[in-house]
Amino acid sequence: MEQNPNKVKGILKVGDKVSWRGTWGKDAPQEVIVDAIEANCNGTKEGTPVESIEWDEVTRENVVVTLSNSHWAYGNQIKEI
Repeated sequence: MEQNPNKVKGILKVGDKVSWRGTWGKDAPQEVIVDAIEANCNGTKEGTPVESIEWDEVTRENVVVTLSNSHWAYGNQIKEI
């Protein structure tokens, strides 16, 4: 997988490579690409689609990302690479 050349430090954008841990963070980490970001989910899997968000916001459970491996994850299941 190739790194997004437009990556901005401190900001998660659609197309960025991240480290994801499945099974609610218990699985071994995998490198995946972010296909979509939804903010303001408030305990659901659906929110407001956004193209980017600050990493400080991603660690909260009100952010959900759709990943290139056909999985979705809460923000606390992914880490910046």
